[in-house]
Amino acid sequence: MTPSEKPGVSRRTFVRASALGLAVAATAEPLPADAGVKEPAAIPYVGAGSNTAVRPFALREVRLNAGLLQEKRDRMKAFLQAYDERRFLMLFNDQAGRPNPPGLQLPGGWENGGLLSGHWAGHYLSALAQAYADQGEQVFKDKLDWMVDELAACQAAITARMDAPGGGDEPEEPVIGRVEGRFGNGLRLNGGSTAEHLRLPQEAVSQLTDFTIAAWVNLAAAQSWSRVFDFGQNTTVNMFLTARSGASGNPPRFAITVGGSGQEQQITGTSALPTGQWTHLAVTLAGSVGTLYVNGAAVAANTGMTLNPTSLGVPGNIWIGRSQYGDPLLDATIDEFHIFDRALSAAEIQSLTDSAAGSTGGGNIAWYRFDEEGGATALDSSPNGRDAGIVPVTQGGGALWVPTHPGYLGAIPEDAVIRLGPPRFAVYGSNLDTNVWAPWYTQHKIMRGLLDAYYLTGNEQAREVVIKMAEWAHLALTVGDKNHPQYQGPITRSDLNLMWDTYIAGEYGGANEVFPEIHALTGDARHLDTAKLFDNRESLFGACVENRDILVVTDPADLGRRRPARLHVNQHVPNFVGYLRIFEQGGGQDYFRAAENFYGMIVPHRMFSHGGTGGNYPGSNNNIEMFQNRDNIANAIAQGGAETCSIYNVSKLARNLFFHTQDPAYLDYYERAVLNQIAGSRADTATTANPQVTYFQPLTPGANRSYGNTGTCCGGTGLENHTKYQESVYFKSADGSALWVNLFVPSAVTWAEKGFVVTQETSFPREARTKLTVNGRGALAIKLRVPEWARNGYTVRINGTRAPLRAARPGTYVTLRRVWRPGDVIDVSMPFSIRIERAIDRPDTQSVMWGPLLMPIVGDPGGGSYRELSLYRHLKRDGDYSRAAITPAGTSAAGDPIFTTHGFTLRPWYVGDAQAHSAYFRRVEPRIVFGSIDSGVANVKRDDGLPRYDVPVSGIPSPGTDGLTFLDVVWDQAPFVTHGAFVATVARTAGEFVAAGRLTDEQRDAVVAAAAGARRELTPEP
Repeated sequence: MTPSEKPGVSRRTFVRASALGLAVAATAEPLPADAGVKEPAAIPYVGAGSNTAVRPFALREVRLNAGLLQEKRDRMKAFLQAYDERRFLMLFNDQAGRPNPPGLQLPGGWENGGLLSGHWAGHYLSALAQAYADQGEQVFKDKLDWMVDELAACQAAITARMDAPGGGDEPEEPVIGRVEGRFGNGLRLNGGSTAEHLRLPQEAVSQLTDFTIAAWVNLAAAQSWSRVFDFGQNTTVNMFLTARSGASGNPPRFAITVGGSGQEQQITGTSALPTGQWTHLAVTLAGSVGTLYVNGAAVAANTGMTLNPTSLGVPGNIWIGRSQYGDPLLDATIDEFHIFDRALSAAEIQSLTDSAAGSTGGGNIAWYRFDEEGGATALDSSPNGRDAGIVPVTQGGGALWVPTHPGYLGAIPEDAVIRLGPPRFAVYGSNLDTNVWAPWYTQHKIMRGLLDAYYLTGNEQAREVVIKMAEWAHLALTVGDKNHPQYQGPITRSDLNLMWDTYIAGEYGGANEVFPEIHALTGDARHLDTAKLFDNRESLFGACVENRDILVVTDPADLGRRRPARLHVNQHVPNFVGYLRIFEQGGGQDYFRAAENFYGMIVPHRMFSHGGTGGNYPGSNNNIEMFQNRDNIANAIAQGGAETCSIYNVSKLARNLFFHTQDPAYLDYYERAVLNQIAGSRADTATTANPQVTYFQPLTPGANRSYGNTGTCCGGTGLENHTKYQESVYFKSADGSALWVNLFVPSAVTWAEKGFVVTQETSFPREARTKLTVNGRGALAIKLRVPEWARNGYTVRINGTRAPLRAARPGTYVTLRRVWRPGDVIDVSMPFSIRIERAIDRPDTQSVMWGPLLMPIVGDPGGGSYRELSLYRHLKRDGDYSRAAITPAGTSAAGDPIFTTHGFTLRPWYVGDAQAHSAYFRRVEPRIVFGSIDSGVANVKRDDGLPRYDVPVSGIPSPGTDGLTFLDVVWDQAPFVTHGAFVATVARTAGEFVAAGRLTDEQRDAVVAAAAGARRELTPEP
């Protein structure tokens, strides 16, 4: 047996563990509701940075005051308060065999009884705990305490079934056959078939705008309103195609709505479809034009469509053959079900009636051919692997399942977690009986929520429940699926590697972060061992230790048995947060090194200007949740990508790395992410119907943001990140010597051990200054962050007198060391400036930044094309863009800065509405000009220094041909103290371009002469 095959436990340990588990089961009783409440201040902090030189304050020690982040936080707290927490327990009760109160509805989205159900309960627990820590409002603790009581009762009820006879066997896969289709096999739904409907994975519709959905249908009965497909959340938000609409003449109808049936945007055919014969149906959407086709001919159109699939948010119910409304299930045979991310032409639609793929190559999002011999999975014939699950006809209820190990808690059966491992090694999909969907991700969210309930509110019962969950997890990942008839012994390291390398199925969030904390709380070494079981040792962990960037590769087979060519962003980022926690609890230096290097593969090499990452690029498979190749920014700005919860986790990783390194660059990124993508992920609305947060934040010119996201991963993460904005405003040195002021946020921090309260007053980022008032007495170093963007000066005054500091260097901290007295005031001024950020692979693709803020251009240029701006002719010698190139235009009613250029309006990305905007523009500077002085020479480019993509991008040369221009190189050296210094820089740069063969001697002379003659043009006005 090789070292990689060494079992996690021996058979003797397996027997001992199983016996211990049964002993735990015998005492698995929930605590009384009033038992074990501890003051949060008395609970030892064992989270991130708990044993580093720089450490965080507890949330309760930092109070947010009125400002941008408090506005976002309070909107989320209103949602938390309004939401009926009982809805979260419905699916847990179902698993525990407990009744549910009448009249409740499931949360919806992915919390609909599918394989990811349960994760939102954990997010909600964390958010309630954080909301309570904020101001001690009892309403949040009451909700939390009730949920913990109920979850404890569910856990006890499930474990108590260990004594029941039988159980633990693998569910038999339904016998679902295939029938003759239009081309090859087809799938018969209902009418005596064992197949009822299909569930498609969420990526099959996520972020589609223009689209085509086409399929062959052979109706067996003349049903009204049965669905060919229905994608949506409920009866209010959905889009569907019905073969017979029930309207006059029973024609087919496509409809999409976000306001129920009364607000549908419809495309209705002309006549009823026949029964007993094949009919081809297709619907396309191109901008505002929707078209319905029958047998290759356009039969109806709607030219006023304003909704598209992105309007649905992230629907949890993506069905073929089933209706959101409870209409009759489709009684028909279906075949060749295609989904495209574009509107096919009429000729292409016609071609689909002649052969399975016609001239299209098949659906590039998904293509279900049903040519399998049988089984409950419909294979995806596109390159994307989006297999669908075939839901069998219900055969009536059965006995409750019996758990394999004690301590399990979840909203899905235990089997839907442990089948990820041997002997089944289940993969991601929609089949409730055979697939999995990130089961350990859901376990992590529940455990994280319980730990937060314990730390932040003192709920001791939450501690007891999460420890039992941890003990169950240890058994599940070492002993494994011991009741399965093909069980061959404990789980090996090789087994674990295969599990964690499996796309989405192996997504475990930051499960490895909670077990080190439980180890620190209990002293039980098993829990640190459990954390290490999540190491992705087959490929990614070792590569990150060695700093080999393999996030995107061309030949994944060389790296792992299930390794995809592109890694899923949010499947992997949280793992490295967990690796840091293992390192902090003594796991070894490799864990730190892996986390540090992994972060460096994202920032700056895959970072967009709002802090996000991930998306498609020419030649990649179609999945905007995946990483783009290294250094690809300009060619990865797609209609989608930049998943919000991914960036929450990147910022979390940056924060935790800072604890170990004190490198200010990590907090520069953290500030960028929080003030742009995180703050911008919450809509500026008062509605409490849903959390009003984003899933993706696309950067394509003219894109907008969609808010909502009940039940999704980003919706759940949004509950958390908007209720803990205060967590990184201040840090403290472990030895008590220094207070670190990291972010400029209206707030107050109480450092009780030192006897200090420091209050920060500011409207930042709506203003570029802050005031700190010190209430305390004694020696203390106060470290003030100097942001990397603070290039127009950074001035500190103490009690009105300028502090004796060396010139503050951007990207550092300045330290104020003194004996403080109550009432001392620190004033900090850090003027914002307009700066241009370039895409690293194509410098003419640029964003406008105002201090830390991304300032997108409002409006839609149309067709995905970029706005084109020429700016250099407006610059003076000081290089200040805000003088004339991009100028202030006042503020909004909320106080947000507004700028204008070329007749366009720019505003901060954090503004939370659905207006179209463009984060990037194209810089067009065709000639070398200085003010109005034209040299007559083309503004040539120098392409050296551009990165070479590690993975090719179709149609794009690498390195590229859009490098820095002559004027880029000159103005990058601004400001110029004198005109002579400016001319000298122009002359030197021109000489370099001549040496590189980009300019002739004559052109150099013309450029230098033009610069020399532009003294008046370039002199800044006082």
